[in-house]
Amino acid sequence: MKFNKILIALIFGGVHFAAFSQNNVLYGLMRTTNPSTIYLGSLDLSTGSYTQLSPTSLSTSYNATGAALDPNMGSYFFINENGLEAVNILNGLTTAENLVSNPISPSYFENFRFNTSDSSLYGIARRYVQSPGQNYNELFLSTIDPGTGVITQISPQSVGDFYAALGNAIDPHEMVYYYSTASQIIGLDMYTGLVYSAPALSFPQGGTFFDNFTYNCADTTIYGLIRVNTTVPLTIQFGKINPQTGVVTQISQQALPLSTFSFNGSSTVDPTTGIYYCVGDTPQGGWAVIGISVQTGTIVSTTPLQSTGTAQVNFELMRHPSDCFEATPTRFNPNGGSACLANLVKPEIKVAPNPFDQLLSISSKAVMEVLILRDAQGNVVFQQTPASKSVALQTAFLQSGIYFLEFHTTSGVELLKVVK
Repeated sequence: MKFNKILIALIFGGVHFAAFSQNNVLYGLMRTTNPSTIYLGSLDLSTGSYTQLSPTSLSTSYNATGAALDPNMGSYFFINENGLEAVNILNGLTTAENLVSNPISPSYFENFRFNTSDSSLYGIARRYVQSPGQNYNELFLSTIDPGTGVITQISPQSVGDFYAALGNAIDPHEMVYYYSTASQIIGLDMYTGLVYSAPALSFPQGGTFFDNFTYNCADTTIYGLIRVNTTVPLTIQFGKINPQTGVVTQISQQALPLSTFSFNGSSTVDPTTGIYYCVGDTPQGGWAVIGISVQTGTIVSTTPLQSTGTAQVNFELMRHPSDCFEATPTRFNPNGGSACLANLVKPEIKVAPNPFDQLLSISSKAVMEVLILRDAQGNVVFQQTPASKSVALQTAFLQSGIYFLEFHTTSGVELLKVVK
């Protein structure tokens, strides 16, 4: 669909789904329009090959505003004409399909993603209200039970009447869900459902819209595409946004070689490589999955979409299996905390640089009694008892990848993700 407006607790040593070994894979929907078919598929980023996982078509239509990948259970979720469908990512078979129901009042469930820090699907419950003299939408931050299709509203009252299908993001550390109204980026407190932040978008370096945005856990940043103009061919830059101020910053030094892209929430980040993925057109013609470096804003990979006979196969609503894998909340529930956060505090520890190379400097307002560095699989690669408020780690021996720093201080315990 083009131009339509319409998290897992950090458990070390446990058993995780086998998909995590496949960190060079994107999962998404392979769709054709003539005939109308939808299959779960995968893209091997190392070879550029697409694989149709579903043996038969899953449905004939889907809601293009949201999708989710639960890597812990190996399930991909999307909304079709029959409700919320769960698909096994190994064999592409449907494991559950339930009509969406809201016990409070009938509504849709849209713009959703999987939150790895509590293993839940969060999205917007939207209902259309008809009253004498006016018709309007109401929006509520909600979760949904994929086993029943039942929606649970978190927001005690409507948080707005419109959202733009320009992207969505979940910050699993601060527990904030973000969506766009095109002129604002709205952050919703995932504990209370109330508005957490709502700054107006601003483009000091030029721009009109911030599209297809998504959160990168590796550096806690929201990345997306900056649409400079609104008519085709577009002028498109790659950038990032500060969700607290609404300031959008260009990362790419020049316009990307794209004249249009797919507005369907189909963006994801590989936190290990620091590559953002979306679907766009190419100068040679046709559509492709585009990989963009979050550091330089340049295109680093282009994987053309396939065709079957005369039918174009679109690859949409992509999700990366290690996107925010094993994220952990660092902000307490204002309603009284959470069991998984009972011993987790934030003693204001700072690490720099992140990403790092040969040296990682750590400072804390509290004395660090124990410092543990684990790899992405939870294995301890380094441990010391500094008994100090500052540490300089020599990291030349580490391979490139994601690591987790576990700090035991006089104030409590904190977990931070770092990348080499």
